[in-house]
Amino acid sequence: ISEPTEEEIATKIYIEAVEALKKGDAFYAGKKFKEVEILMPQGEWASKASLMASYSDYSRNAYTNAIFNLERHISIYPADKNIPYAHYLIAICYYEQILDEKKDLQPLLSAKKKFEFIMKTYPDTDYGTDARFKIDLIVDQLAAKEMSIARFYMKTEKWIPALNRLKLVVEKYDTTVFIEEALHRLV
Repeated sequence: ISEPTEEEIATKIYIEAVEALKKGDAFYAGKKFKEVEILMPQGEWASKASLMASYSDYSRNAYTNAIFNLERHISIYPADKNIPYAHYLIAICYYEQILDEKKDLQPLLSAKKKFEFIMKTYPDTDYGTDARFKIDLIVDQLAAKEMSIARFYMKTEKWIPALNRLKLVVEKYDTTVFIEEALHRLV
């Protein structure tokens, strides 16, 4: 009877992690995927396990961990065929942190920047197509943010800052649904 090879052990652990992920135990799956990567750092399983560990973090809404691990994956495995997916998953992590126009602006800007990168670098992929759609939604959110600020300034009777915000909507976000309201309020 021979001992199982490291690759056989890694394969078994990987399959166990996939099963855990299917059952909804993303935390355990992430630990197992990381174990595979440590066990076979130079093997083909390492890049797969690294990406799946990041996906496990994403699936349990641990966006900061997922982004960190995905950026690590991109730098450690630059020749991986799944690099476009890694970039896309980073963008989705930022995108899913967007709450509404009254909250933090940083996830909006980070998601927009990453989706623009995807559109430029991988335009003919499904990720590029989805990125174009998501950027339209992000631009709508940015316009909503400007309109929200303009309404606040109008309510507090600060007319010059309100006019500046409304002009910004007209000049920069003229393809959004907020253009009509901005023009009306400007007049």
